[in-house]
Amino acid sequence: MKLYCHHCVREHDADAVYCSKCGRLLEPSQRSLHSGNETQAAALEEWDLAKDQAGSALETLQPPATRQAAGRKTVLIGLIPIILMAAVAAVLLSYYLYEARLNNRVLEWQDAARQEALAGKYEESFRQLNKAADARPDFKPVQEDLKIVEEALSLDRTITEIRQRLDDQDLEEAATQLEQVKSKLRGREEPIFGRVRDQVDEMSTKVTVLQVSAEFANMENMDDLAGQYNQVKGLSGDEALALRQKIEDKIADVSYNEADSMRKKKNFSAAISAAQKGLIYAPENEKLVNLYDRIITEKKNFEEAEQERIEQAMQKAAEEDLMNQTAAVKVKHIDAQLDIFGDFNVKGELLNAATRPIYSVSLEYTVHDSEGKVITTGKVDATPSYIEAGETFNFSFVVHHVQDENATVAIDHMTWYLD
Repeated sequence: MKLYCHHCVREHDADAVYCSKCGRLLEPSQRSLHSGNETQAAALEEWDLAKDQAGSALETLQPPATRQAAGRKTVLIGLIPIILMAAVAAVLLSYYLYEARLNNRVLEWQDAARQEALAGKYEESFRQLNKAADARPDFKPVQEDLKIVEEALSLDRTITEIRQRLDDQDLEEAATQLEQVKSKLRGREEPIFGRVRDQVDEMSTKVTVLQVSAEFANMENMDDLAGQYNQVKGLSGDEALALRQKIEDKIADVSYNEADSMRKKKNFSAAISAAQKGLIYAPENEKLVNLYDRIITEKKNFEEAEQERIEQAMQKAAEEDLMNQTAAVKVKHIDAQLDIFGDFNVKGELLNAATRPIYSVSLEYTVHDSEGKVITTGKVDATPSYIEAGETFNFSFVVHHVQDENATVAIDHMTWYLD
């Protein structure tokens, strides 16, 4: 660390005790945008001490009023060297007081510049530091402060340009300049950059809001809208909050339409998923909440009805299976006639009452006489061999040498195969 004499502003090494130029005691303190008020206080103390010493010196130079008139001439001659020394001392004292006052003013300008910079008034800070630099061009702390303030002032002016570009809707160039400012701010922890950082945050929010506003209006995809929402979710300010509300409403609308479409198709799982996606981002949207509740209710009713339909279908299937197994073939009518040769001609029409095709149908029959006695029994195959559900088919056979005109035919048993 370097030391500076507060009377002649000469630079010394850190271990120096006295100024090599004016001989004053050096204080190990330095005044800049990075330090406190110790240097100025020390300088003021030195200044007060110098004034006190100067006053005492002037008092010792006044001749005593009680000397005798006879020795005045001799005394005056003897006082000439003293008067000359006093004059030289007065000149030196005046120079010292001037330099001390100038040093104090430099420190005051530097302190004022520091306060202005911390308040974000970079123009005024720069003006104060320029005055200090003109008065003490070799005072390095002032030169260092000037560099810092110049950089802050440059960034502040760039932000003003960015603001104007945003007003002119030049979003792309504004975003580019903003990234450049952010890059220059990286690693700068000095407090005077506080206002710049605040403005950068403000501009970042505004740029993001404008970018998202330009993009989301034409979006209909839920995932894209969710991405836009996440960009503005952490932003503050009225514009960001208003945009976030618009995106929430858009997400709710898209979610509602998709969920309602799936609901109408009875695809309740997809409908619930679509509604839940929207509710993540718009949990207070009354329209979407009501739709979600409706989907849940309809899903429950549908599942209960579906279960009932399944049970009914299972019962019907069981009944059909029983019928197909036991009552697939029905006899529609039988026509039996005895011809002049004594042959008993039998024809019949059958129906496939099953719900499935059947094939290889055969019948077992018995012919009785008018007294109920068995004349004969037999077996006959129906035609055609393959019969679709609901179709009719036939059978026929002849029993010879039946002399009883009142003979009857009974179908005792039928067999078939299900396709």
